[in-house]
Amino acid sequence: MEKWRYVTIFANLVQSDFRRRYLGTYFGIFWAFAAPFSTIGVLLFVFNVGFRSGPVNGVSFDLWLISGLIVWFYITDAIVSGANSIIEYSFLVKKIPFSTELLPIVKIASSLYVHMVNLLLLLGLFIYHGSFPTIFWFQIIYYLIALVAFVLAISMVSAVIQVFFKDFQGVIAILMQIGLWGTPVLWDAKILPERFAPLVYLNPANYIVQGYRDSLLFNTWFFEKPGQTLYFWIFTIVLLVLSFFVFNRAKRHFADVL
Repeated sequence: MEKWRYVTIFANLVQSDFRRRYLGTYFGIFWAFAAPFSTIGVLLFVFNVGFRSGPVNGVSFDLWLISGLIVWFYITDAIVSGANSIIEYSFLVKKIPFSTELLPIVKIASSLYVHMVNLLLLLGLFIYHGSFPTIFWFQIIYYLIALVAFVLAISMVSAVIQVFFKDFQGVIAILMQIGLWGTPVLWDAKILPERFAPLVYLNPANYIVQGYRDSLLFNTWFFEKPGQTLYFWIFTIVLLVLSFFVFNRAKRHFADVL
């Protein structure tokens, strides 16, 4: 019964957080998509009109770019909101007995609503361009699980740092900008000299971004990249274990600091 109680609390918090973030304003859910859609529009204009970008590895540049961008939008939103979760819900931490580990997960799940809608719109765009569903599209489920595990690992430890170091939110914003350009979201990794290729593969976000593209554009299974897959999961699982360990050690001090 205790476990079911936490499931109910978690579900209610996710719904409440989503409504509070997007449905409490005049334009409501519109704001959840205004920023990413405007960013996509500007980038498509710059690359198509300014740089005259052509197909990437034989596929539409527009579909290639958007497939990577929606992954990065979720990574950014989930990590930024997850890092701020303890401070935002400080009234729960200070006043009632509560499993604070749920708070970063609530933020990640709340951000997932928007990502799922973006993904559905992307799939619709693929169909509009004449790219119809294949068996490889089902692989998105695997990469979605990998994506959630990755952002959860980072968000848990970021939430702890944010409690004790209030300026960390600014640091996260800078790191997200660096990560955007350091991950092959806006550029193709193949343009790098071969000696720099390992640096790209060491970036776990690259595994997920390319995984979405492999599933939707290049018809490539994840097990065709065993080395990258093994590295990603070892990195993510180790980071996840460490982040929960750090969180459990630090959570007893949250109420004193907040």
